[in-house]
Amino acid sequence: MKSTRITHLLVLLLLAITWGSSFILMKRGLRDGSDQPVLRPEQVAALRLGIAGLVLLPVSIRAFRKVHRADWKYLAVVGLIGSGLPAILFTISQQYLDSSIAGILNALTPLFTLFVGIIVFKRVVMPKQVMGVLIGLAGAICLVSLKGFGDSDNMIYSLLIVLATLCYGISVNTISAKLRHISPLQITALSLLIAGIPWSLYLSTTDVAEIIQVNPHGWTSLAAVTTLAVFGTCMANLLYFWLTQQTSPLFASSVTYLMPLVAVGWGVFDNEKLTFMHLICGVIILFGVWMVNRK
Repeated sequence: MKSTRITHLLVLLLLAITWGSSFILMKRGLRDGSDQPVLRPEQVAALRLGIAGLVLLPVSIRAFRKVHRADWKYLAVVGLIGSGLPAILFTISQQYLDSSIAGILNALTPLFTLFVGIIVFKRVVMPKQVMGVLIGLAGAICLVSLKGFGDSDNMIYSLLIVLATLCYGISVNTISAKLRHISPLQITALSLLIAGIPWSLYLSTTDVAEIIQVNPHGWTSLAAVTTLAVFGTCMANLLYFWLTQQTSPLFASSVTYLMPLVAVGWGVFDNEKLTFMHLICGVIILFGVWMVNRK
């Protein structure tokens, strides 16, 4: 039992490092080192999901006939809501928000995991968990409003990340409640295939190939997005879904305890500006998450 718990914690740590590095990779897909635009947000999202779906295509082909017809609607929820929608929400927001701020806001995932579990899946909740949700939301509101409530752009793009964390909450609860009988690898492959097909079709209508070839930083951006697809999407989703099935939605989503530390570390390395108040708001969010998950 103890060795199993240690395995879960080690996987959680690996997932935190992998997912926490996703924000800087998205940033490098969007902009070069001089902060000049390279790829557009929808192109980064489409490349990310298209490459991820292609990498796992052999698994998808083998798993296609093994999945029951009733499971496809839940796989579609995981693919389109859990991967497809957050991919574009994060890239749009990171045109204007630092990757470290995006990483801190992403810590709201366990709060929405609990919220969706209560409202949709009728999970039992303790009063302290409700208090944790309220504290976490207060921290997020504080973080969003640091530039002033009059800064509507900052508010909107921050709220896009909040919406993405809600999508994660829907996805992880769906896996726990409806897809426990399917292996994490099959869930990862099939859900990314579902998300990748429409994005790949869209990508074929854009000038992404020309940008990569003509822009001096085009190939560097492609390398960042490819790394994001293979590690930040394929591997991270596999680890996340495995943890969800082996433990619980709340334990798996508690990876966001550690992700902000990784994201902030990358942000500092990339000369992003963080104030003391940013860190205070991040601590408030993490404290709320801790209350939600505390036994």
